[in-house]
Amino acid sequence: MVTILQIMNVIIESLIFDFDNKVRETVIELTNRILLAKDEKELRETISAFALRSELDRYFVYGFGKHHFWAKQRKVSDPKQTFEQRMIFVKF
Repeated sequence: MVTILQIMNVIIESLIFDFDNKVRETVIELTNRILLAKDEKELRETISAFALRSELDRYFVYGFGKHHFWAKQRKVSDPKQTFEQRMIFVKF
């Protein structure tokens, strides 16, 4: 049996604007969950479960591409807008 280990390449692309403790906690937990994911499938499941029980959707906009995950931080002044740069980019 051959086991293929998929490596997550995590890139922090911009500053994190931690205007309250919940943002900081959410970023740390998100990063930990990304780093603990073994593969794309597990990452998708982890992000989905995390979004249901956290403030992820309140503070961030995120999504998946064919070989990556990305997240951008929402602006506190207008949560419908995000900062221009992605906060985190994960290649898998």
